[in-house]
Amino acid sequence: MMANRTVGQVVEKKLCTGCGTCVSMCPKKAVSLFIEKKSPVYVAKVDNAVCVNCGLCLKVCPGYAVDFAQLNRKFLGKDLPADRLGILLGNYLKCYNGFASDAHVRYDSSSGGLVTQLLLFALDEGIIDGVLVTRMSKDNPLESEPFIARTKKEIIEASKSKYCPVPANIALREILEKDGKYAVVGLPCHIQGIRKAEFVNKTLRDRIVLHLGIFCSHTDNFYQTDYLLKRWNIKRSDVHRIDFRGKGWPGLSSIRLKSGNELNYPYLDWTAIHELYFFSPPRCFVCYDHTSELADVSFGDAWLPEFSNDKIGQSVVISRTMAGEMLLLKAKASKKVKLNEVSALKVAVSQGMVRFKKPGFFSRSIIFRLIGKEIPTYSVPKQKTSFLDLSYSSLLLFNNALGTSRRNWWFIPYITKIQKTLKESHKAL
Repeated sequence: MMANRTVGQVVEKKLCTGCGTCVSMCPKKAVSLFIEKKSPVYVAKVDNAVCVNCGLCLKVCPGYAVDFAQLNRKFLGKDLPADRLGILLGNYLKCYNGFASDAHVRYDSSSGGLVTQLLLFALDEGIIDGVLVTRMSKDNPLESEPFIARTKKEIIEASKSKYCPVPANIALREILEKDGKYAVVGLPCHIQGIRKAEFVNKTLRDRIVLHLGIFCSHTDNFYQTDYLLKRWNIKRSDVHRIDFRGKGWPGLSSIRLKSGNELNYPYLDWTAIHELYFFSPPRCFVCYDHTSELADVSFGDAWLPEFSNDKIGQSVVISRTMAGEMLLLKAKASKKVKLNEVSALKVAVSQGMVRFKKPGFFSRSIIFRLIGKEIPTYSVPKQKTSFLDLSYSSLLLFNNALGTSRRNWWFIPYITKIQKTLKESHKAL
């Protein structure tokens, strides 16, 4: 337990994920989020004049601790897996690859449109009355906006990935205040926060009937958007709308200007920077969960050789609970989605980051302790560290240090090129 009973201590120790769970759950509305200037991400702020030090914000915070063993038993009905694949992917019932049957939904999503199609199906079938999703703000087009979608139009509006900080769980307050059946869509930290909140709040537990988790290597702070706009010679003030992904697979990043012009750039231009952690929040380095292990169903890109020529998109899918499995089977039977069962090994192979997240976590923890940084507490099986993990983590932390200052950004293209060459040389060995 932290020294005091508020998330203020989590923020001080640089462990806040900016998920927003504390904002929704605080009974006195004493917690808010703001964008930190030095490393532009959302962090929590406690109004001590209003706070009664009840400790609830700390109980639901996934930033400083997640008891995976307890939450797996509570919500998945299983102990933590001990086999290799289970450790990498979390508990699962079945694994699939697939995509939305609707060609428009599939084409205009991130990786096959399964999440959007399943939400549309769940709304049509009366399984849910609304869903917590995220869109880009109309007033601030470079910032995300979590909300409760209650119509098909709103669900489609929230499709596609958002490669910027997302405080999704601030929308949990509406679920607490309005009766109904809800789905939630989030990254691992969002799902962790929701599960911790459900653990202590029966209303939330009863109203959220589906948890759809998105695979995540790490998020990107707002500097990454600034960096790429600068690289593409686009002024922030000229941007009307940004779509980080869409238009097939792996897709395009589309920027619509206020002038009406639309500029499109290969999504892989974005990932070339993303993969090297120049703009990752440091907290993401010590995240253990790549595949949203506490969700009912988890989704990720199918980065597999057999789909390399697929220009529309496929997802890999992990069902973890009967609620998730039944949603998939009902949607498949209704011909809303196409699914093929695959092995868990196939899913693991499709995710190059899963090993970095799991065994690599313990290597990064060693580095963080050496440089005097805090790490979260996870109840998970300890794994061996390796020199390779230590070396690679050190390299990415060096990249991350470069990205914290705009003065260093001119150097990033050279570092990217050098590290890409080294990576390709290593593969050729």
